[in-house]
Amino acid sequence: MKATTAILLTTLSAAVFIGCDQKDSAASGPKADAPKKDAPAAGAPAAPKVAAKPYPLDVCIVSGEKLGSMGEPVVYVHEGQEVKFCCKNCAPDFKKEPAKYLVKLAAKK
Repeated sequence: MKATTAILLTTLSAAVFIGCDQKDSAASGPKADAPKKDAPAAGAPAAPKVAAKPYPLDVCIVSGEKLGSMGEPVVYVHEGQEVKFCCKNCAPDFKKEPAKYLVKLAAKK
């Protein structure tokens, strides 16, 4: 009797959890494999990516250190312009006041 009750309770619990999972996934929106409405039709050409303007300096735009002197330079694209830093610590300074540093690029041109 105990075994039958345990099997019945297990089966009932599993049915409840499976039923809840199906309701939740149906309510959460379209299936993952369903195409998005905004996605281009199959075979449609993708929008061309605009290449960033290359960085003309061989030094960090923030610190003035030679690129590569502190490891691999950090590359960032700001409004279509590639910018390079000697290290990751220079990036926040640039992002606070980009106009202050972009003047260096304008002077190079």
